[in-house]
Amino acid sequence: MTRHILIFAACFLVGAVITAALRTAQYDAYAGHAAPTAPAPVVDAPAVPTPAPVAAPSGAVPVNTVCAICGMTVDPKLPTATYQGKTIGFGCRACPPKFAAEPDRYGPSALKNQVVEE
Repeated sequence: MTRHILIFAACFLVGAVITAALRTAQYDAYAGHAAPTAPAPVVDAPAVPTPAPVAAPSGAVPVNTVCAICGMTVDPKLPTATYQGKTIGFGCRACPPKFAAEPDRYGPSALKNQVVEE
C-alpha cells in the first residue's frame, strides 16, 4: 500500500512540474494588450500658459428682457438690433431676421418689454 501511495505522489509531482513548465513557456504577459510604448519626451522648459479668450464686449445692454417676437427670455449670446437708438435683444436665432423684416411692427413692443400679439 505504501508503494502505491509513493507511485501516486511521484506521478502527481511529475505532472505538476510538467504542467507548470508548459504554462510558463506559453505565458505572454502582454497578450491582448498593445505593445508598451516609449514614454513621452521630457520637456525642460515649462509650457507657457495661454490666456483664456476674452469675449468681446457686446456694446450696449438690450432694453428688453423678453423677446417681442417669440416671448422667450433675451439671450445675450444672440446678435442684437437697434431700434430708435436703443438696443433690442432676441430670444432665439429665428427672431433677428423677423425683426429686420418688420422693425416697426416689433420695435414698439420690444421697447415696452411686451410680446407682439399675432
